[in-house]
Amino acid sequence: MHSRIKRIVRALIRKYRTTNVYELAKCLGIVLKIVPLGSYSGAYMYLNRRRTIFINSCLNEYERIIVLAHEIGHAVLHKKTNCYFMKSYTLFLTCKIEREANLFAAEFLINDDIIKPYEGFTFEQIAHAENISADLLKLKFNWI
Repeated sequence: MHSRIKRIVRALIRKYRTTNVYELAKCLGIVLKIVPLGSYSGAYMYLNRRRTIFINSCLNEYERIIVLAHEIGHAVLHKKTNCYFMKSYTLFLTCKIEREANLFAAEFLINDDIIKPYEGFTFEQIAHAENISADLLKLKFNWI
């Protein structure tokens, strides 16, 4: 599963020449709506043959990027399945499609070489130094 998702992410980055989630969503023709969503961080819906992502407007920019990458994962991997991302989300979900969307986000947002300069550091130290989620970093490198 992980290697398949890694290949898909690499192909998208190569094809669209971007590592920006907003640009990728635009290139993929995904409609993006930033609106109040209550207890949800985001949602992916396939509406009238259009891929649509909703992001909760109360999230900060860093949270929006993570949620958008996760929802793009659904748009790419689970095109016709409507999915909701809970506000109290965790990257350690057991549901297959949620785990795949999290892996997509981790692969898209974190460069493979990020840990090279940090030999001997803990996941938390690397995450703090790079200002990224420790859980996302662990997921990217199969440490969970």
